[in-house]
Parts: sequence; C-alpha cells; structure tokens
Amino acid sequence: MNWLPSDCQTLVEGMQDTGTLHLFEDLVLFFVRKNLQEKVIPQFLESFAKVSCVEMLDALENLYTSMGWFHNYVGNWHNATSLKLQMNQVLKSILKWNAHYRLEESFSKLFACSFQFYVTANERNNYSFHEEGKSDRLLVEWKGFKEEIELSTLENLMERQFKPLVQHWLSELGLVEFFCDDTVMAVLEVEVDRYITKICGGNFEKRWMHSEGAELEHWSNSQVMPWLKLIFHHGFKKEVWTQKLHYILYRSYTKLRISEMLNIITDYPDSTPALHELKFCLQHTRQRPCLIESLKNDITNRVLHPGVSTQNIITVYIAAVKALRELDLSGVVMEMVLEPCTTYLTQREDSVRMIMQGLLWDDGSNDLAAELAKTQEPEEVACWNERVTEKPEDWMPDPREADPNKVDKSTRTSDIVTLFIGMYGSKEKFIKEYQKLLSKRLLQTWYGEKSESSEIRNLELLKKRFGEEDMSKCGVMLKDISDSKRINTYINEEYYKKNSLQNNLNLRTMVVSSQFWPDIPNQEYELPEGITKSLELFNKGFENLKASRSLKWLSSVGMVDIELEFEDRQLEISVNPLQASIIYHFQDEDKWTLSELSDSLKIPPTILRRKMTFWLQQGVLKEIEPDNYVTIEKRPGTTSSNASAPAASGGGVVDASDHFVNLCDEEEDEEKANSDEEEEKKKKNEQVFWNYVQGMLKNLESLPLDRIHKMLRMFAMHDSDMQIEMAQLRQLLNDKVQKGLLVIEQGKYKLVRDNS
Repeated sequence: MNWLPSDCQTLVEGMQDTGTLHLFEDLVLFFVRKNLQEKVIPQFLESFAKVSCVEMLDALENLYTSMGWFHNYVGNWHNATSLKLQMNQVLKSILKWNAHYRLEESFSKLFACSFQFYVTANERNNYSFHEEGKSDRLLVEWKGFKEEIELSTLENLMERQFKPLVQHWLSELGLVEFFCDDTVMAVLEVEVDRYITKICGGNFEKRWMHSEGAELEHWSNSQVMPWLKLIFHHGFKKEVWTQKLHYILYRSYTKLRISEMLNIITDYPDSTPALHELKFCLQHTRQRPCLIESLKNDITNRVLHPGVSTQNIITVYIAAVKALRELDLSGVVMEMVLEPCTTYLTQREDSVRMIMQGLLWDDGSNDLAAELAKTQEPEEVACWNERVTEKPEDWMPDPREADPNKVDKSTRTSDIVTLFIGMYGSKEKFIKEYQKLLSKRLLQTWYGEKSESSEIRNLELLKKRFGEEDMSKCGVMLKDISDSKRINTYINEEYYKKNSLQNNLNLRTMVVSSQFWPDIPNQEYELPEGITKSLELFNKGFENLKASRSLKWLSSVGMVDIELEFEDRQLEISVNPLQASIIYHFQDEDKWTLSELSDSLKIPPTILRRKMTFWLQQGVLKEIEPDNYVTIEKRPGTTSSNASAPAASGGGVVDASDHFVNLCDEEEDEEKANSDEEEEKKKKNEQVFWNYVQGMLKNLESLPLDRIHKMLRMFAMHDSDMQIEMAQLRQLLNDKVQKGLLVIEQGKYKLVRDNS
C-alpha cells in the first residue's frame, strides 16, 4: 500500500524517533479506512454486483487478499491481535454503511448456488459428475435468477474458493455472523420450500415426518446438516441448527398444506396422514389464523358460487366438517371456516331438498345417510358434557382464534345432521320437505310394486331426530300404503267374485288420506268412457268396504302398462294416465285433430300438444298436417316377411330407458305445477300475515321488526305452514313501505294514517 512504508518496522522506528509511537494504531487504522473506502470496497462492490457466482467468489478472494496485506503488515506489532480485530471492525462498518442489503442478497444467491451444488453432488454419489445419462451442467436458481454452470467448473470453484471462504476467509475477517446467519436462514427457507413443494405437493396419503424412513427427516439429516456444518465449520452448533431447521421444515410444510387445504378436504379420508402432520406442525408454528383465513377464502372463491351445484357444496361441507375435526378437536377451526358456507347454503332454494335426498339414500353409502343411521346423544346430555368434565384439570380454554361473543358452542361437537338442521334454526322445513320427498318415493314404490321397508327404516331414524309427534303425518302416509294393498286385495279378489263382477282393467289403486299428504299435482281432464266405468266399479267396491267414505280420483297421477298392436309390430310400454287416454282415443278412430282431441279430453291444446310429442317420438303417431295426427299401422320399409320383428325405435317392449323423455316431461310438469302452487300459497300466506300486522299496528300504533316477528310466530306456532322468516317479513314490510301503506320512524313500522 503506497500510503504506508512497505515495512512496518520502518514505520515504527520513524515514529519512535519523533515520539509519536503511541499513535501507531490510529495511523494504521486511518490508512486502512482510507484505502478501503477509496479503493478496495468500491472495486469489491463493483465485482460482487455481477450476477455470476464465479465473479462473486473472485471479488471475495480479492477482498480477503487486500485485508490480508494489512493483517500481515502489523503481524509483528506487540498488540497485533487487537489491532487486527479493529481493522475487521472498520471493514464491517464500511460494508454495512455502503450496501448491506445488496450484499445480503448477493451472498444469499452465492450460498444458494453452493447448497444446490452440494445437494446435486450428494445425489450423484460424492462428486461423480460424469455418469451416463446425466447432464454435466447445473442450473442454479434463486428468486428468479438462473445461471447454468458446468459442474466441473462449479466443483473447482467450491473446492478452491468457496470452502476457503466459509472456513477461513470470513472467520479471519470477522464476517461470519455478519454474512452467514441471516443469509443461511434465508437460503434454507427458500430451498426447503422448494424441496417440500416438489416432493410433498399433492401427495396427501404418505407420512413425510415422524415415521420410519420419513423422507423429510432423512433429507434434512443427510443433505442439509452437512452443508450447514461446512458453512459454519468450527462454530457449528448442531443442537441449535437442528431446532432451527425443524422449525423451517414445519413452517414450510404448513405453508404448503394450507395452500392445498381444500384439496385435502375433498380427498378425505385418504388425506388423513397429511392432516395429522399438519396438526403437529400447527402446534409448533402458530399458523392457525393463516389457515382459517386462507381456507375461508378458498371455499368462498372456489365453492360458493352459482357455477357449483348445491349437491357438490353439501359434499364439500360434509368433508370439511370431518377433516377439520380431525385437524382440530376443539371445533373452533371448523366453526369459523364453515360460517360462510352455512350462510350460503341457507340462501339456496334447493338446499333443504338436497339435504333430505342425501339422508334418504337407499343403499346407505351416502355420507348423510350414514350419519342419520348413527345414534345421536340426547341434546341435554351433550349440553351438560360441554360444561363439565370428569376431571377438572382436563378442562381446556378455547383457542385464541375463537369468537368470544359466541355463546352457543354446540355446533363444534354436533353431528353433521344436527349441523344442517341448525342452519335453519328449526326442523319444520326439513319435515315439510321430507313429506314431499316421501310422497314421491311412495308413488315410485307403488308403481314398481316394491317393498316400502326402506321408507319405514328412514322414518324410524328420522323420528329419533325430529320426534314422534312431528313425524305423525309421515306415519299415516306409510300406513296408507299398507291399507291400499289390503283394499286392492279385497276388491279384486273378494268383492268382484262375490258379486260376479269383472273389471276390464287390472286396477291397482293407491288410496291416500288427503289431509295427511302434501298436495299431489294433478291435471284435470275427462277420462275415456271405458276407463271411467272401470274406476266407478272399483269405487263401488271401496264404498262397500268403507261405507262412509268415497274416492276422489287423481286422473293424471299413476302409471299405465299398455300393449299396442299394429300390422307390423307390437308395443308394450308404461306411460302416465293422460298419455294412455290420448292413445286410447286412437283405437276407435285412426285420425284426430288437436282441437277434437282437446275437446274430448277437456284439456288445453298447449298441454295436449306437448303430450303428443311422446307418441311421435315412439313412432306410434304421425303429424300429417299441423295439428293433425294419425296412427302408423305399418312402418315404411317393413314387409310381411319381417312383420314379426320388433321395430328399431317403436316395436317390441319399451323399457324405462325408452320412455325416459316421457318421465322427464312429467317431472318438469310436476315441478312447474309445484312452483306455481308454492307461489300462490306464498301470496296467500303473505296476505294473512299482512292482515295480522295491520291489526297489531292499529292497536299498538308502532312496533319494531323483531317484535312483529315474535308476535306472528306466536299466532302461527301450531301451524308449520304459516311460519315466516325474519328476512321474509322484512321484505314484506318494506314492500308495503314502498307502496305507501307503512312508514318507518326510529326503526319502528307504523301505518299511514290514511290507511288506518
């Protein structure tokens, strides 16, 4: 260094002669600082800023060489050790002042390069880089930076420069703590994240930690720990870095599983190993709030939108309840995560129907059906068990994430069926929906002449949930089926024989008690004379059995097995009574117009035209002109030689798949009729409620919404069909406000005086 004499002894002797030897250390430190600031550090920063790992190592070697000159210069000074430490402190302060963050990022890149090299080296059996089929280049990656380096070149750099850097240079310059601690932690976090994502991502069925041959623990012990020992050399503390590495592993694993949590839920119970490991990691990383927030957002964005069917949402909800209870026994995570799902399901019109259909799954393989079959702990016992434990010391407070304002904690331990019922606050909607579903299922059972044993089983299970009294109507519905069998047996086997009567139709009639069954949609029309006579004959037999009762026929409800004979084919098919009545007319006349047939059946032409479509599709009828129909006695292309062969689309026996369109049309008609009926019933109920509200406000002048709602519920407490939700009442009253019939003053509703 041309600012100081080339020989330290010369400087010492000169300062002794002038009596300034006591300033020797200050003078040397001054020249060190000046040289570092003006020459060494600028050159170092310029070279170290290069993106290449090779140039970074060269820059560090030059810095070490420059500082080594100063160290050697004062080697013979009596206080050389202390002076060298002061020089190192000067170097550290200048580096911190100039570019600490830039240096930290560059060192992270260099350490990431070394980590990836040593991992690759270990995988290739201790530096055997020239195995057949393996690349001789390594792609080094760090936060978007990529550099491809020859492995042989990188091996030479690591041996010649990197090892001396971490084992000697940084230690001698006092920069180990300055450069290594935070940098190594940053590199470990990124590299562990990368590795865990690579091997664990999407794989939920395998245990990666705390098991024999666990891959993550093996990797950390065989790959990461040797690299850490290389970096810190003599200062390596195994216990300390083992704890740090485990924490990084747990946090990275938790971060990955949180991002995949919705997939883990949908894969449950196959994903149970991933849930158990995540549960363990959450206890050490305290990332439960992050899990709750992330999963709520995922469910809201990916599940709770119109593009997902209600059935799929219910499936996700059930899986989430089971998976989250596996993850968190307290139920707090489940309670908080599923709150948006609960709100969303209650806003979907078909949610109750889908839930009840799941409960009534015939083969029991459905999750809801399995839950229904489980024995439910009595509500009062469950409530007591929430508050009292066998041992007081076993009591545990709620986790920090729990909502302190939530008084009712029963949802955390309730079974899935109880959770669904609790969404709506009462069981009335479910009972009402079950009555509708039971009505349809019993009709299908009757048509197929099947046993209703599964329906009896379902009813008994539901009685345990909803109570014997509330399910009494459903019990009557099932009793009607058994009574109908006895009635049919008596009329067909005893009454006809006893009175020497013969019915042209083989009638199997289901007799229902109308006051206990939900309304069954029925299209009124006039039956053909021959069918009417058969029904009257059956009715006489019923009146003979039940003297004080008579039958009211639902003419369009049922299933008719008919056989049609044509010149070239025979057709056996099951249709509804209206379609049977339509084709019945064509046995007397081959040609009918839509208006004539409409007049005969007393049915609107628009409905009749839609029903005629079925026979056109079956190749039985043909529309020769608009609204003019004839039977197809002989299909084109058939001859007497093949007349006995069933036709491709119309001949032979038609099974359920052949008249699928017919049944779908019937269901659509039924749904439309149900919808219209529900809308009409809703309007009538709203008018009744409005009359009640007017009477209240005339007597009490003004009332808040909640008070009006409580009083209405009291008036209709014994009629489940006359219940109204708070949201519906608010909408009704707001409509009256818009129409000028009500006003709101200080949160209370009041009649407009002109209408009072």
